[in-house]
Order: sequence, then structure tokens, then C-alpha cells
Amino acid sequence: MKKLAILAVSCLALSACSTPNAQADDQINVVASTTQICDYVKQLNLDDVDLTCLLAPNASAHDHEMTHEQLTKLSKADLMLVNGVDLEHFLDDAVESSGFKGTMVVTTGVLTGEEVEGTVNDGDLPYTIDRGIAKVAVEKWPFAPEPGEVAEFTYDPHVWTTPRNAKIQVGNIGNALKNATDNEETKKDIDAAVDLYQKQLQELDDWAAESIASVKDPVLFTSHDAFGYFSAAYGVNFVGAALSDFNEQQDATASHIAEAAETVRASGATALFAENSNNSKSIEAIAKAAGVKAIVGEDALYGDSLGPAGSEGETYVGSIIHNIETVVDAWGGTLAPLPASL
Repeated sequence: MKKLAILAVSCLALSACSTPNAQADDQINVVASTTQICDYVKQLNLDDVDLTCLLAPNASAHDHEMTHEQLTKLSKADLMLVNGVDLEHFLDDAVESSGFKGTMVVTTGVLTGEEVEGTVNDGDLPYTIDRGIAKVAVEKWPFAPEPGEVAEFTYDPHVWTTPRNAKIQVGNIGNALKNATDNEETKKDIDAAVDLYQKQLQELDDWAAESIASVKDPVLFTSHDAFGYFSAAYGVNFVGAALSDFNEQQDATASHIAEAAETVRASGATALFAENSNNSKSIEAIAKAAGVKAIVGEDALYGDSLGPAGSEGETYVGSIIHNIETVVDAWGGTLAPLPASL
């Protein structure tokens, strides 16, 4: 994402000299990077938005390759909605090759980790960067790298795991959509939709906090380290470092499994949780060695990605409800009554 933020792009023959067009009917062409951001826009349910979603359900930003159709959509986009906090490295080359000249909307308000430390240097860009009207309180990456390895991130990009951060992202998206249209009725529709959705997200956050508060000393082990913000928000001891560095396509070594199992036993954890976009074999092996439950398959947590159509994690709200119900049940807690709006 650092490269993306300072990219100086030249026009390419196929599409670089095209300028994003506001359609005659005031259509706003939007490209969204992650499944969470894509669903935020879907839930606003705005007639004047033409939405293209880049990442597929159960997929990770780490592995995405842009298609020709996606590049074409990006070349014509008025808005490109990104998470920021150095997440979207896969867009570095896509921005250049598509000739994107619209507005990049940083939904967290923080494009790179360097900005957290006070350095903002966008350079001379052929597109505009909109950092929104509010910023997520970005946190350091929750775990140190293992010996001999280098941390992928300095700051944690997984802000969406708590609805209070999603509220900020939705507010920044709404502001950008309003800036992209001159239609006053559309602006009013955007304000109303954002207000309604943010109220739902607040109720979701309150319900999650009340539900997890029923658990004494909750301990979270997962197959990936996406739950730092979630754990900090709800008072959860996130000890995922022992499990977070396994290759998605490989099993952990016997020594790694034994070491992780000992960490699990020492922590007092009662369950290990797989994530929907990761291989669960290591989690299952460690859980067996430690003598605790493995939460896998359809019960796996939604971390990097939302789930496919028909799954409990098809929507952002659904993914959070699933995650809270899953962890509270595994920890022996009591769920608070789910608000009617959800």
C-alpha cells in the first residue's frame, strides 16, 4: 500500500487516458476492495451506485489477482474504496495498469502505517486520496514475528473485526459518496442510509460487548491473527501468535504443534478457532494434542473475509453475530438478547 500511496502513474494505451465519468443519470461507479467494505455499500442500498467487489467470499487479500474485467471497472471508477493501513498491496500494480483517475477513499482514514507516525507523503498522483472525516484508532500488530521472520505489518489492518470501527468506515464511505454527486436528493438518501446502518452497527457492538462480558477471562486462539481489535474492544486475551504463522496450504510441523499445544494448555483455553479463509488442519492437530475443542468448518470464525451467499457470514452484520455466538457458546457464556434491528 505504501507503493500505491506514492505511485506516479503514466497513461497506458488501453485505458490510462480515460477519466471517470459521472453518468447522465448521476450513477456513481464504485470499486470496493474487501468483502466487508463491499457489504457496507450493499447495505446502504443506494440506487445511484454501481458497485464492483474485488475480493470474493472466503478469499484473502494476500492472494488476490485482478481480472481483466476488474481492471476495466477500476479504470472507469469514480471511487475506489480501500481499507488502508497497508492492507491492499494487491492494488499497487492494478492502479497503474488500469489508469485509475478517480478518488481513492481510505475508509479507515489511515492509508499507511507511516501516517500513524505522522508522515504523509502522497506525491504527485493522477488520482485523489480521500481520508474521510474520521480515523480509526490504529493499533500495533498484536504479535512479534517468530525468530528469523519479519513481520508483514507494523500496524494491524484488521479493523473491521469490531463494529465500532466499521461505523467509522461507513461514515467515511457515506461522505465520499455525497462528494461524488451533485444530486441533492441522492445526498439525502445517502445520509439517511448511513445513519440507519450506523445505528445498527452500534446496537451490534453493544450486544457483542454484553454477550462477551458474560464470560470470565476469555482466551482466544485462532488460525490467523486477525482478531486484535476484536479482543481489545471486548476484553479478550488474544493468544493467537502460536497459531498465526502457519502456511495456509501446509500443516504445522510436529514440534510446532507440540509447542502450540503446550501454550494452549498453559493459557487455560477451552477451544481453538479456525478462520473461514484459512486451512484448519493445524488448528485441529493442535486442539487434539492439547485436549480442547476445535471450532472448524461452518463454525469457523469470519476474519479476513465474509462468507458466500447463504452462509451465516454472508453480510458483515451476520459475520459478527456468527462470531459472537460461536465464541460465547464455546467459552460457556450467555448471549444477550439480539436486538430486533439485527
